Amino acid sequence: MNKSLFLPLGALLLFSCGEPTSSMSRIDYSSGESKEPESSSQAPTEKDFVSRYLRKLSSYRSYKAVTKGSTKAKVWFVETTQSIDVTLIKNEYSYLKNESHSSFVNTVHTAYFHDGNTAYRNDEGKFKVESLKAYLDAYGVYPFDPAIEGYLCEDGCIQSVERIPSSQGYAFKIAFDPEKATTNVRIQMKAFGGLDDYPVFSKIDVTIYVKEDLTPEHLDVAANYDAKRGVDTSCKQEYRVDFSNFNEDIEIPDLETIKNEYKL
Repeated sequence: MNKSLFLPLGALLLFSCGEPTSSMSRIDYSSGESKEPESSSQAPTEKDFVSRYLRKLSSYRSYKAVTKGSTKAKVWFVETTQSIDVTLIKNEYSYLKNESHSSFVNTVHTAYFHDGNTAYRNDEGKFKVESLKAYLDAYGVYPFDPAIEGYLCEDGCIQSVERIPSSQGYAFKIAFDPEKATTNVRIQMKAFGGLDDYPVFSKIDVTIYVKEDLTPEHLDVAANYDAKRGVDTSCKQEYRVDFSNFNEDIEIPDLETIKNEYKL
């Protein structure tokens, strides 16, 4: 049983060890952010929700997002569960800690982002400092791109957007195109997992819950995909992201060490 097939995917998983192939080049977004305030006078619609949500999220100078969930993988008749535990902080210095554990594998990825550069490490290794461009070339997904959990939102990448009942604020369920929306995520997964080929998705649903002014409260992700490294594996992933601390001064672990020792 191949343990690397069970690792989770998504915008918050920035593991990889190779560059994209010419047959699947990475789509690179602009690093610019919109600071335009989002008016709450008009309710979002299926047509404009995604763009308004992305604009609202990017308008905040800081926030915290905590992810909890799991990926269940089945090889032949044996199923294993890989945990997903991620903390993401946007600030002047941004921070990511991604932990994933199961009976087969335990991984921790830590990354800091500032002024077009990154310092990152896997597990307890030494931090590596390089440009954000180099980091993106290697890791495929940047958590502050105008995407949703690493899934692209360009024309053709979204199959449907449906408003669903919510006790307060608004909720929308987004179905992503399993081929077009996963360009960066597939690169990430193939490189990190050492897969024989890119994973093949069959379902990606993201349900986003926001306040009346479109400030995100939480989102739920459900994705199904097949991967192969020696053997075929069927994977089902489910996780939740909770948002908090908007426009607050958020303490980032070990930041002074990163500034002083690695000059980020």
